[in-house]
Amino acid sequence: MTFFSQENNAVASWFFGPRGENSDFVSEFYNKIINQQVKARKYDYFPEDPLFITEATKNSKEFKANMKSLENQLDVISELLAKKTVPFWSPRYMAHMSMKASMPSNLGYVAALQYNQNNVAIEASPLTTWLEMHVGKKLCEMLGFYVHWDKNEDIYHLDNMIVTPPELLPKIRGWGHITCDGSVANLESIWAARNLKFYPLSLRLAVDDNDGPLSFIGSSFKVELANSNCKKLLKECSTWELLNLKPATVLDIPDRLFIEYGISSQFLQDALRDKYNIQTVGKDYLEKEFNITEPAVYFASATMHYSWPKGCAIVGIGSKNLIPVPVDDAARMDINKLKEKLKQCVEKRQAVYAVVAIMGSTEHGACDPLGDIIELRKEFERDHGLSFVIHADAAWGGYFRSMLVKPHKSSEKARRRPGLEEEGDAFVPLLALHPHTVKHLDSLKDCDSITVDPHKSGYVPYPAGSLCYRDQRMRYLNTWTSPVINRANEESIGIYGVEGSKPGASAVATFLSQDAIGFHQKGYGLLLGQATFSCAKIYCHWATMSTKEDNFIVTPFNMLPAENLGPDKVEEQKQEIRTLIVEKTNDQIVKSKEAMKLIKILGSDLMINTFACNFKVDGKINEDVIEANYLNQRLYEEFSLTTSKGTNKKPLILTSTQFKQEDYKHCLTNFKNRLGLKGDQDLYVLINVVMSPWVTEFEFLRKLTKKFEETLQDIVKLSVYRNKVEPDLHAFIMQGTDNLYLTHLSMFQMENHRQQVIITADLPINIKEIYLSARKANPSHVFFLGNQDEMTLDDIAYNGSSFKGVIYKDVKDGKPIELIKDFQVTNVRVLKKRHLATSFQDVNYPVDHMPFYIYGTKQELHIDHMLLKSPSIQLSADRVELTLTSGELTSTQRENGVIVHFTEVHEIVMQPFPVIKPFPQTETTPIPLPVPLPEKPEKPEKPFFFQHDRKFQVELYNDPMSDPNQSGPGLNNVDKKNPIAKGTIKLPSKDGGCLFIDSYKVNGDPTADKKVENGKIVDRQKIPTFMEFYSEKFDHKDELHWYEEEVE
Repeated sequence: MTFFSQENNAVASWFFGPRGENSDFVSEFYNKIINQQVKARKYDYFPEDPLFITEATKNSKEFKANMKSLENQLDVISELLAKKTVPFWSPRYMAHMSMKASMPSNLGYVAALQYNQNNVAIEASPLTTWLEMHVGKKLCEMLGFYVHWDKNEDIYHLDNMIVTPPELLPKIRGWGHITCDGSVANLESIWAARNLKFYPLSLRLAVDDNDGPLSFIGSSFKVELANSNCKKLLKECSTWELLNLKPATVLDIPDRLFIEYGISSQFLQDALRDKYNIQTVGKDYLEKEFNITEPAVYFASATMHYSWPKGCAIVGIGSKNLIPVPVDDAARMDINKLKEKLKQCVEKRQAVYAVVAIMGSTEHGACDPLGDIIELRKEFERDHGLSFVIHADAAWGGYFRSMLVKPHKSSEKARRRPGLEEEGDAFVPLLALHPHTVKHLDSLKDCDSITVDPHKSGYVPYPAGSLCYRDQRMRYLNTWTSPVINRANEESIGIYGVEGSKPGASAVATFLSQDAIGFHQKGYGLLLGQATFSCAKIYCHWATMSTKEDNFIVTPFNMLPAENLGPDKVEEQKQEIRTLIVEKTNDQIVKSKEAMKLIKILGSDLMINTFACNFKVDGKINEDVIEANYLNQRLYEEFSLTTSKGTNKKPLILTSTQFKQEDYKHCLTNFKNRLGLKGDQDLYVLINVVMSPWVTEFEFLRKLTKKFEETLQDIVKLSVYRNKVEPDLHAFIMQGTDNLYLTHLSMFQMENHRQQVIITADLPINIKEIYLSARKANPSHVFFLGNQDEMTLDDIAYNGSSFKGVIYKDVKDGKPIELIKDFQVTNVRVLKKRHLATSFQDVNYPVDHMPFYIYGTKQELHIDHMLLKSPSIQLSADRVELTLTSGELTSTQRENGVIVHFTEVHEIVMQPFPVIKPFPQTETTPIPLPVPLPEKPEKPEKPFFFQHDRKFQVELYNDPMSDPNQSGPGLNNVDKKNPIAKGTIKLPSKDGGCLFIDSYKVNGDPTADKKVENGKIVDRQKIPTFMEFYSEKFDHKDELHWYEEEVE
């Protein structure tokens, strides 16, 4: 292994190892931790205290029984953990932002866990509180904030640290603390931004109150406006001006009040708290007092994490006031769209709490243009008097800024080892880092607050998020207790932020990991640099996996540079990538200037590859988004841990997500176009996150991607099976006793059956007599007519067609039982034949009715629910009773079918439809399906509205599509102002006719129980769920407890 051998050696010392290679060291370190714990308990703290657990106690029956029980259960849980948990340690794991924690962080966590310190208060955690504040400052420093360090401020001189007097400290300095995760850090930042926005209003109320304790400053206290270097009396500022003071201006106010008027922080807090502070009176009160009619808003990229709307809801801002900013084709915030939205705020005089830049989005690793956002704030402050907080959600991306930080010299005598000279510091970290990413990571230093998660790209155990402030005074906005300024290094960290009790172990883990690895280019920068390089290489494999000749397509979300130059240039660039990168070793890539130039412009911003797959049927690219989603969902199932079985057998582990058209807009449309897809449906995509620094070594990557390609080829066979029209067996509900009407059993997920078809046909006289006799014996029983020989639906459903038929009466042991067969069905006439492909479906369900087709003769009418959007429900009834109160239904309209709206039933409110399986009707069931049903199908918990003898108000309309073969969308676009008739429909009694209800088969996946084995589609075994599998593993109710004994 020649690729960066010295750097690889260093990285290898930071982890347990994918194969447990460093287990000897870990065991030794664990022993030291336990030995130190024993020493602390036995010798360091009042060693004269007696032993409370004696040898006699240990030899007792009760003690031994409990220890034996513990040993047994520990063996069980340890074995299950080894076999059934997610193998984060393996380079094969590329799903979530998770990897085996670094060895220093794990050891720090385990060591601190023995002492169970609570960082809510310094009295419960004197050391770990100090470590949390220390690592918070370290994080701030890595992010580019100015940090002040006291003399001897390190773990080696804790008792000799010289604290700098408060008056000598710089005003603006960074401060950070550990949270349980990024969601809580984001929530705290929202809380702080809200409080900062309303602080000037609270102060203004206190000043305007003639009897108030701060009224005396009204005639003299001035503030600097956002768009002016001049100062204006606070009491003369407009509401708009107060809402748009710069963050630094607001944070300066308490210090200025102390300097100019001697007002202490405690007095100021007391003066505002009871009557004016937003924490007490609430946002609504302040908005009412200042006549604010346009609520302030938050802006964040449309790709924001779900914690943002959740946080805005919690603090009372409201998720609707969190405005998503559209993204460009690389899923980065579109700065021009943000500018447009800010201009709208200026025009409406609508304040802005904050703009959030996502630095490493969860689903694609994209970095928003943070530097441009910072410049935009300056522009709007200067030109429009609009100011706001800038927060960076760098939960994923924050640690990547270590790639930009040069390492410190340990001493003046130290010099660099050969091959590790200073000029090479940035070489590894910046190997595959985009220039865009470098620019905007560097801009983190100009944010007001930043979320960064040590338990993500910091390789620290859960839970460990963090929030860092550029100006440490911002933390006081979220405290309920006035800090004791002259004891700043001894304050309890629990008075800030959201959390109360929290583990000191997280702070120790974060501290020890950064201390051992380092927040610089030779530490975390090196580690993340190697992982970033690996991510770029994997991107190259995804980008070049499919060729024009393949029946599958693999397309990364991040575009190849050549995609803007035309298809020919794309193929040329793919071949160049194969030649220069995919087929080369790491060492060869690094030594090639062409390869290095190319790899730097490929892939995502930060270590996440999002991609999707599509397929071809007979050389034609699938255009249906839903079918592409099915393919990608099956791939996810193969390469993820979704069941209890095979958690240690997955050769590659990926994750997935769904891109919503509403959020991604043109960005997603562009991605779908590149996949060959059409339509506005949401897209299911696959994601691989690369955190392992070893994944590209020893031809390992080629082996993984080859396995993915082989599996993709297999699953494509299932997709083709679902989407290729071939002769098959079909089934129709038999309706009517005078004329025979046939309603097709449709299936949205099978091209052979992906049509709603209603036909009428003739049976031979003797066959019809047998059918009528069976119906007379059981009028509510549903009989089905099928084609005896395999045919396509198009060969059955056309005017004048005929085919050999079979009638099914029941099913036994999973096999349909024939009533009669070997007869000819003749004189087929098509009433409705509408394709159900996604492109033919409506966008929304009917809002104020439920539509059916109604058809038949003067003596008998039948209905069938219109299948307008998937998923849907098949509702059919024969021999319904129509009573008209106005209008008429002519014989021609009956024969051809019209549309009837059940006006009292609103289809949209029924979503999702309950799962209703059509069988059994009785103890035995007629069934003519091409796929088997479960032996014990579930019944609906409650009766469905579609019941015998039920009456409904209806309106009838002519079919807007005169051609019975015309497909949607728009099949239900009737002239609602002009129904042809109104009245009621009564469903048949059990003695009068049959009902058919199915939301199971019509929406079901016929390939759910199939897999491809040796190139052939075969059945696959059902895998138990997690709950089913584990319920017995931990059921040890037969084991005796220590307080029991066995009796004869």
